[in-house]
Amino acid sequence: MKFWRKFSELGSRPYPLDRERRQRVLVALAELGMTVSGLARSLGVTRTCISEVINGRRLSPKTEQRIAEFLGKPADYLFPCRTAEEIGEMRRAEAAAKGRAA
Repeated sequence: MKFWRKFSELGSRPYPLDRERRQRVLVALAELGMTVSGLARSLGVTRTCISEVINGRRLSPKTEQRIAEFLGKPADYLFPCRTAEEIGEMRRAEAAAKGRAA
């Protein structure tokens, strides 16, 4: 329940694309010579789930921690916690990139 309360202020899913967190994870994967599909297989999680977590569209502390441990990086570095304001900014940027006002 604590998890839900913490993230309920961020608005509804899907969350917007978090380019910073995506880039950090992809760099860490590249350092290991691994792909997102390979990571998903190694963790026994679907590729869709892993992609959503990496891109910030799904918030899952458990999966984020597993990915971080596998990659040997701190979870708070790979998956920085976002405020409601930051999520709002990312939503507006995503809407603008799609050519519509938010």
